[in-house]
Amino acid sequence: MSEYYGHGKLLLTSEYFVLDGAKALSIPTHFGQHLRVKELLGKSNTLYWVALNNLKQPWLNLAFDKTDFSCINADTKEATTLTKLLTEAKALNPNFLKDDSDIAVETFLEFPNSWGLGSSSTLVYCISQWAGIDGIALLKKTIGGSGYDVANAGSDTPILYQIENGKPQWQQVSFDPPFSEKLYFAYTGQKALSSTGISYYKEKVKQKEDTIRWLDRLTESMLQCQSIEKMAQIIREHESIISEALDLPKAKDLLFPDYWGEVKSLGAWGGDFVMLTNTRSEEELLAYLKSKDISVVQRFDRMIYKK
Repeated sequence: MSEYYGHGKLLLTSEYFVLDGAKALSIPTHFGQHLRVKELLGKSNTLYWVALNNLKQPWLNLAFDKTDFSCINADTKEATTLTKLLTEAKALNPNFLKDDSDIAVETFLEFPNSWGLGSSSTLVYCISQWAGIDGIALLKKTIGGSGYDVANAGSDTPILYQIENGKPQWQQVSFDPPFSEKLYFAYTGQKALSSTGISYYKEKVKQKEDTIRWLDRLTESMLQCQSIEKMAQIIREHESIISEALDLPKAKDLLFPDYWGEVKSLGAWGGDFVMLTNTRSEEELLAYLKSKDISVVQRFDRMIYKK
């Protein structure tokens, strides 16, 4: 049996604008996705696919004809997505799944799919590792996006990601703030589709150069930040810049107008996780978030992956 693993992601800076060359800081999470592959004895040219959720319960049970990766037993969007991913992986590496041996694939997602930590990007990364191909190339041919999340899936440390002259580049960086016990991630309970947010961004934002320069500066400032007060300032500036560019309300104004700290949107605006600064006790923070019907809260040092 072969096994592959991709880390989940949280994009801390330059959401949307990373598509157009802004420097972005992304962190791998403690939660990710496994993909296990086993060759079976049969020779019917069939690929069996079982997907397990974070409770290890099967939520997909599909079978594909390996000659063209058409799904034999279902006609769903998940089956269509997998057909496309496998077809493009084969196009990138013709030797991928070349013989007629039956194959069993099992995926296991360590976090609820609704959390938005990268169920798709971790899957793309794992399939690319299995097929021996470039993950970002597979992403571009299928789901689309900047590629930071696929790069993040294969990194054991935070990364600084940037698209330069159309080519993605990234480097591993150290990001472990001395005030990390005052940073929290909270799941808002509102799922945001990246594809919808990207379409809105492309239609809404035409002049990007000045904004990208500001975001580059703020990303570098966040990397070097040494105090919770400075982090709060960076978050305020970042949220204001994106809010003005997209003409959308800030997460704090929309969801936490009476909160004492700062709130940073992460990834697609309007859903999934936010990052909060907290200068009070953890008990006060949890009580406040509970009053907003938010129960999924992770401290920074418990969310970020560490070797």
